[in-house]
Amino acid sequence: MQVVSLTPTRTFLVLEQGEEVVKTLTAYCETTEVHAGSISGIGAVTRVVCGYYALDVREYRFTTYPDLYEVVSLTANVALKDGKPFVHMHAVFSDAQNHTFGGHVASMVVGVTLEVFVDTYPTALHRQYDEATGLYLLVDKTGD
Repeated sequence: MQVVSLTPTRTFLVLEQGEEVVKTLTAYCETTEVHAGSISGIGAVTRVVCGYYALDVREYRFTTYPDLYEVVSLTANVALKDGKPFVHMHAVFSDAQNHTFGGHVASMVVGVTLEVFVDTYPTALHRQYDEATGLYLLVDKTGD
């Protein structure tokens, strides 16, 4: 287990209707030089593309959901991947009948509003390719 002590600085963002969430948050992290952080949020989105990682074939399996959905829970982390901020996001959504679905978010568009907290940490976190999983996993480079 890796343990890195972090103390956050918190920022509140309100994303507006029509903004692509992952791209907008990635651009925010690039502009403000967030090299390590966590993100949480609630709101309503549309055109959700989310899924899961199939380890046996080493690829994501995505489904596109075109309607308007309530964001029940959004959580993400930010770390450097190839020297640039990378937002890794998961979320749970609810439809008009209160049926839920969720997973790894590839993209989604703000349908009404999205209220987001970004906690920024004073040290950089890094993602490095892991041969065993085929994923870019978080690694501790504080000792480098």
